Amino acid sequence: MKSILLFLLLALVSSYTYGQQILLKGRVLDEKNQPVPYASVGVEGAEVGTATNEAGEFLLRVPRLPQQLKFSSLGFEPVTQPVASASAPLVIRLRASAVALPEVRVRNPQQIATELVQRASAKLARHRRQVSYGQAFYRQKQRHNGRYTEFLDAYYDVRFTPEGINGWMLDQARFGQVAEDTGVEMTNFSAALRLIPVYEPKPSPKTVAVPLGPRAAEQFSFQLREVLRNGHEETAVIDFAPRPELGQAALTGTLYLDLNTAALRRVESHVPIANLMTLQFGEGTSLDSQTMRMTTDFVPYQDSLSRLQSVRADQRIVLRYQNQTDTTTVSGNLFFYNYAPGHEGKGYKPTGINYNDLKQARKQRYDPEFWRSREVLRASPTEERVIRDLEQQQAFGSF
Repeated sequence: MKSILLFLLLALVSSYTYGQQILLKGRVLDEKNQPVPYASVGVEGAEVGTATNEAGEFLLRVPRLPQQLKFSSLGFEPVTQPVASASAPLVIRLRASAVALPEVRVRNPQQIATELVQRASAKLARHRRQVSYGQAFYRQKQRHNGRYTEFLDAYYDVRFTPEGINGWMLDQARFGQVAEDTGVEMTNFSAALRLIPVYEPKPSPKTVAVPLGPRAAEQFSFQLREVLRNGHEETAVIDFAPRPELGQAALTGTLYLDLNTAALRRVESHVPIANLMTLQFGEGTSLDSQTMRMTTDFVPYQDSLSRLQSVRADQRIVLRYQNQTDTTTVSGNLFFYNYAPGHEGKGYKPTGINYNDLKQARKQRYDPEFWRSREVLRASPTEERVIRDLEQQQAFGSF
């Protein structure tokens, strides 16, 4: 019997005009010829563009050639590449950033880590009501016992602050589903991406504790693991964990902060998902395990600040049904490909726990031509096969 998953969390696009644009394709690799997933790809001087997929592949539309393209990913040295032709796929190789151990770079790693987090929290506090707007592409995939069973693509207009996402409006979406008798039905997985805050201005025992806030040093311990050196930029890699006496659900993971300005670069966290949801099981079904990881990336913005660029989350749920394991994995990736001024009169929906992505997507009529010509994040070879299979089954837009 299929189990229903309901989030109880406590804690993007307007019409996209392409015209006669040139499509660039390529792949980003590291020094060992391994793919660099989720690397940023854009025109030099532009704020955002696209990102690589899990296989390091990308698609980027530009109005004309030649262009100077910039490729970057945290932990690697950025590369600027002139591009004059779209006749052949690009292959870009990134070199890993130099790493300095804490004892080489600073005298008291734990004190430096705590002070940096406090500075970052103070900076977020000063700007926490500063509203920004952007256009984002969201992809959600679900696999049941190794087989893709749900696939969602969506464009949103998004409103956000340094605290996190506080409103969005669906523009285009497609949702495909393969019927299954067992496994998990995820009604609003994107709630995790929207509702777990980056910065918590008023920590409460009733919410999940996060490492950035006015009580950060009271609630968490911090340890400087290493420093990433990238030209003149240095990024502190800081591991965090809740203090034993905290007594509430809390994130654990790693912060990436600019060593000089305390600007936020990335948050990697293990999410205490068992504290954030209820599980409704059918007869004969029980929970074996569940885990969730989340990564939030930021880009430099306005005088040592940073703003949201992407949020990725992966959840794995293992059930036991009739003495057999039953595994469901769900992943969501929200990527900002454009930032915009405020949109007066637009109806941004509050991102509460009752916002149901799938319900909203089901209202959209499927237009395959739209998706073939406007995909922001390139589908991996596996995802392309899944999309073709769902189209052949007429699963998109048939509910």
